Amino acid sequence: MEPGQQASFQASSKALTVILVFVFGVLGAALESGGEGLLFGAMFGFLFAQVFHLRGRVQSLQEQLQSLRLAHDLRDTKAPKAPAELERTPPAPTEAAAPPPPEPAVVKPAPAAPPREDRAASVAAEMPDRSAAIPPPPPRPAAPPQPTAFDRIAGEFMSWLKRGNPLARIGIVILFFGATFLAKYAADNSLFPIELRFVGIASGALALLFIGWRLRDKRAVYAQLLQGGGIAGLYLTVFAATRFDLLPTGLAFGLLVVIALAAAILAVGQNALSLAVIGTAGGFLAPIMVSTGSGNYIALFTYYAVLNLGVFAVAWFRTWRVLNVLGFVFTFTITGLWRATGYESADRIAADAFLILFFLMYVGVSILNCVRQPPDLKGYLSGSLVFGLPVVALTLHASMVAPIEYAMAWSALAFGVFYLALGAVLHRTGRESFRLVVEAFAALGVIFGSLAIPLAFDSRVTAAMWAVEGAGLLWIGVRQQRKLARAFGALLQIAAGIGCLIGLYGHQDDLPILNSACLGTLMLSISGLCSGYWLFRNQAQRAQYETGADVVFTLWGVMWWLIGGLREIDRFVLTATYGVSLSFVALTAALLALLSLKREWRLPLVIATYLPAVCALFALTGAINFAHPFVQWGAVGWLLLFSAHFWVLRLGERRAMHGLDWFHVGASWVLTLIIAWEASYQVGERTTGVWPQLPWGVVPALMVAWFGRRQLSPHWPLAVREHAYRLFGALPLIVAVGLWVVYMNLTSTGDSTWIPYMPLLNPLDISVALCLAALAMWWSALTDQQRATAWRFDPRALIAAVAGIVFIWLNAALIRTLHHNFGAPVTWHGMYHSTLVQASLSIFWGLLGFTAMTLAARQRWRYVWLVGAALMIVVVAKLLLVDLSNIGTIARITSFLTVGVLLLVTGYLAPLPPKKITAQVAE
Repeated sequence: MEPGQQASFQASSKALTVILVFVFGVLGAALESGGEGLLFGAMFGFLFAQVFHLRGRVQSLQEQLQSLRLAHDLRDTKAPKAPAELERTPPAPTEAAAPPPPEPAVVKPAPAAPPREDRAASVAAEMPDRSAAIPPPPPRPAAPPQPTAFDRIAGEFMSWLKRGNPLARIGIVILFFGATFLAKYAADNSLFPIELRFVGIASGALALLFIGWRLRDKRAVYAQLLQGGGIAGLYLTVFAATRFDLLPTGLAFGLLVVIALAAAILAVGQNALSLAVIGTAGGFLAPIMVSTGSGNYIALFTYYAVLNLGVFAVAWFRTWRVLNVLGFVFTFTITGLWRATGYESADRIAADAFLILFFLMYVGVSILNCVRQPPDLKGYLSGSLVFGLPVVALTLHASMVAPIEYAMAWSALAFGVFYLALGAVLHRTGRESFRLVVEAFAALGVIFGSLAIPLAFDSRVTAAMWAVEGAGLLWIGVRQQRKLARAFGALLQIAAGIGCLIGLYGHQDDLPILNSACLGTLMLSISGLCSGYWLFRNQAQRAQYETGADVVFTLWGVMWWLIGGLREIDRFVLTATYGVSLSFVALTAALLALLSLKREWRLPLVIATYLPAVCALFALTGAINFAHPFVQWGAVGWLLLFSAHFWVLRLGERRAMHGLDWFHVGASWVLTLIIAWEASYQVGERTTGVWPQLPWGVVPALMVAWFGRRQLSPHWPLAVREHAYRLFGALPLIVAVGLWVVYMNLTSTGDSTWIPYMPLLNPLDISVALCLAALAMWWSALTDQQRATAWRFDPRALIAAVAGIVFIWLNAALIRTLHHNFGAPVTWHGMYHSTLVQASLSIFWGLLGFTAMTLAARQRWRYVWLVGAALMIVVVAKLLLVDLSNIGTIARITSFLTVGVLLLVTGYLAPLPPKKITAQVAE
């Protein structure tokens, strides 16, 4: 199988699997409410598809094996064979070996030069194989695993630490921690007056800052480290003095603002990222190091607001993403820890205000980073700030406002509107560097807007809104060639489906159709069908992983259409559920066919072709619970379903669809089953005895007789597809008729209830004769080629099978006659011990053997004569083994005498036909 053919085969197998799993699962869920029906139907469809897939796969593998064998044989025949002399060539002598003595020169005539082709072949055979001397290339080493985000962060930290002066960097870090611990120890043990302690720390910080400033031109890296340590020390001093009430809050806040601005100015002026990082990290760590557990969150968050203001100021002039992420991590980590340990409901307003302030600051930082260069949203630095910020902020906000009704819905909506508005404003600026961040903000706005829907409404309304929103995003992604938008639209529709399933069973609506559940499924259906069509129309622009997405979305839409419609019928159409459900499926198939015609879209027509057939299988299964298929206006439903089915098949033929024969003959099987089932039920409601069982054999026999007419009618579909109906449509019905004949004759007494029983003229025997006549009519209408297709075994085996069925029927007819007229038993035990039954069977078998042998002798049918003789042997064995046990009865004496006379007459009238004549007749 070529690669293209293999890909096509796999695609078609996947499509068939998806279609069958979908259709079987939907109808299983519709006919058996709950997950059991859906699971059973899906599993049945999957197994059904795998049978077809494995069958095609085995056939393709057989073809490949055959082609490989042919290629191998051709290669063996064409391969040149080395001469035998080359195999016996002795090895070359070594240098130490003495050369052999020269032989006397003998003048010989020069041989004739061989042809050019022979010389070339000889030279090629004598040349050594140099390719064997070349060693194979060493195996390519495996690609190293990609580092994780943690590994990348740790690696960058170590590389930063090794750059410049690592000893100085380590020293400034240790010095900062040591000064912090010293301050805390001195405060805990009261070693110095508290004012003196803070003055000493501030003096040391200023000294570091001054020395670093003086060394900025000589040793820039070392100077930046000293300045960073000084900034961190000043942060620590002001914050700690405020905590101990040594500085008024207003003055402390002003000093913190001055320090933050000074650190920002120094870092920007010297283009020193390390100075900004050390200053910022020291500022954030200061309140943690000197914390006394007082819980003054106002001071803490005010202090952090000032630090973040410094980060924002630096971002105005420099694109240092490491600094931005550092401030983001410190701010929201410490805020989250405080929320988990020290938060109370009375703190909600102030804490939420600080949270919103931090959020707005870092949104501004993200925008400032894009002013000079576009963001790398795939990296963890830019991506964490753009996408991680709203997630963390909304999570902390939700933990505070959760007790307020609808607060989360309004909050999510506010986040969505904020990001959409901000994206629109940035888009209007026309900056190319804003392009990615505008798309990211638009996606975040859609996400948070979508999140507001389930927070405000129930799952069914949410499903409807999400479905429409997802379809809209997918349409935008198709129009603008945006993979992310298409993926998000698909995920949003899947989430809508899950939400709809959650709310579908468990809520009761009083209004039919115009309720949230039905409208939700309708929106899901329309969204899925539209998405499938848009993806179908833009196949050339789809990514490789989107192959088959149009099929999935189309099936998704049809599935929700069926679920919503069948659910409404089951809940509100109580007296005609069965018939209306069938009509609804018929209407669905017709609408899908029309959609295919209007949009030149083949897939809906394929689904419409499968839908009635699969629906019929589940409908027949569901009819078992109702006892007959025409219950609850089922006759109307079946009529509409068959009409839609054959109309779709006619459209498929016009569109040159292949494989429709099975849909035609399958419909004939279902039609036969429905008519037989309903006729049996209606007869059983009005009478008893053998009558209700007769339609199970008579109706298939009539269908076989219809297919066995010389000229099939109507012209469409029977005459147009004569081969399919006459062979594939009739063969399963013939098997069913044969099994019914055998079963009825082995189990039924043929009780005709309200009419007297007459041998061979009772309802059962007449029905069996009708079945055999229908089979004969069908066989006589076949051509020789069709007969060879229908029966590929020995023709004598077919004759034996028919003769066996007739033999069973006639014996059963005899026993039924003895039962109704003479009271003979019909059980196996009773018949074995009944003298009347055994004697009658012996005489009857003898007559059959006599008739067969006499007829065969006249027609010179050696095979038939042998069968009759075998039957006579059986009769003799029966007389000796069974009838002889009670020889004193009149019946058995009669049987012995009758069989003996028949044997004598047969021996005189029916000698064995000659073998040679029989062979000529057979030819």
